[in-house]
Amino acid sequence: MRDPVVAILGLGKGAGITCARKFAEFGWSVMIIDGDQKVLDRAEDDLGELVCYLHEDQTTRLGLKNALSGTLEQFDGVDVLLNIPPIMDPVGLDELTLDRVSQDLKATASTALMAAQGFGREMIREIKERDENADRLPYKKSFIQLLSRAAVSVDGGAPLQTVTQGAVLSVMKSLVVEFAPYKIRSNAIVATRPHATETEPWLKQRTPLGRAARASEIAEAAYYLASAEAAYINGHALELDGGRSVLNGLIEIK
Repeated sequence: MRDPVVAILGLGKGAGITCARKFAEFGWSVMIIDGDQKVLDRAEDDLGELVCYLHEDQTTRLGLKNALSGTLEQFDGVDVLLNIPPIMDPVGLDELTLDRVSQDLKATASTALMAAQGFGREMIREIKERDENADRLPYKKSFIQLLSRAAVSVDGGAPLQTVTQGAVLSVMKSLVVEFAPYKIRSNAIVATRPHATETEPWLKQRTPLGRAARASEIAEAAYYLASAEAAYINGHALELDGGRSVLNGLIEIK
């Protein structure tokens, strides 16, 4: 019986590498897919032969098809797709163009939806094959979206971040119903992403715990949502925000 397989689509600013390491160290086979060769090179410098790598443009249908084919060729199955859509650079409402909106939505929501279509078909095929052979499916299958807090909250001067991250959150919710007949789960992690410094005054004022989420904490959450222990968690956006969502106003820094 093969090891469980996770495909990681995009690496973000570092959380993706930590997630890959977490899964690999717990016996999962890991495929990292990214369209930026420099990002893959940095990941390989960090992770070495712990995981496998595919250079494919995940924003195109062909790239996603090749990503799935490469994963199956290497591991003969896929159990979890962890999607890490890019966080777009802030742009004010007055500066937005239709081309920019279309481009950013393609790289985020469209990619998430089309990836779910392709990888979901493979998950369903494996489930049906197991059912026909009266063999119990060894691993739970699911989709996980790793999002910034822009998916659930708004910062001035960055409307497109909220629209794109929020659109992926909507994709997550839609997949809950689409894959319900096959018991394939769909969840998200909404995190205050790691910063170069955790002592920025604005961060301490707006977050009861006074810091951003650490990459290791995001990885723990992703691994938990993929695990059998989370088998009944479906359609949930797990917020790693240090308590920010319940804060009314600012905290006085002492």
